Amino acid sequence: MIAIPDTRLWHPKVRGLFDYWRSIHPGPEKLPGRAEFEPLAVAPLLPHIMLIDVVGQPIRFRYRLIGTRMVDALGGDFTGRWLDEVHRRPDGTAPAFPSYMRVATEGLYDWRRGAPHFAGYLDHCTELERVFLPLAADGRNVDIILALNVFFDPVGEEL
Repeated sequence: MIAIPDTRLWHPKVRGLFDYWRSIHPGPEKLPGRAEFEPLAVAPLLPHIMLIDVVGQPIRFRYRLIGTRMVDALGGDFTGRWLDEVHRRPDGTAPAFPSYMRVATEGLYDWRRGAPHFAGYLDHCTELERVFLPLAADGRNVDIILALNVFFDPVGEEL
């Protein structure tokens, strides 16, 4: 069973996707799958949305779909590419993805507002707010992470 947070202070776009995800949630013991996610139901949010495949053991993450705002923020369209390759550190090592991993293994949402973890996000972006939501074709094993990001400048205005 998912705990329902107090989302009143969340950005309206983040809250909107979270509320939609809850509306397609089939029950306390089951997760919604990609088949239940209807993009047109959240059409205004699509530029901010990404679908991230959860693949294999050990788990890796691959960009399946990247909204136009996210393409701008990431500095390119990385559809079909592995996150651990796209986001290599300057020393060439692959970063860890603890939030993605938690969503993938525990089947729980993950919300955060704070400094970006990846270099290369929009110029002047000092803060982001995002939510990661699990999707599971079989209702149990997460195979896709539905993600939405909103970016902010130094005075807290949305970019």
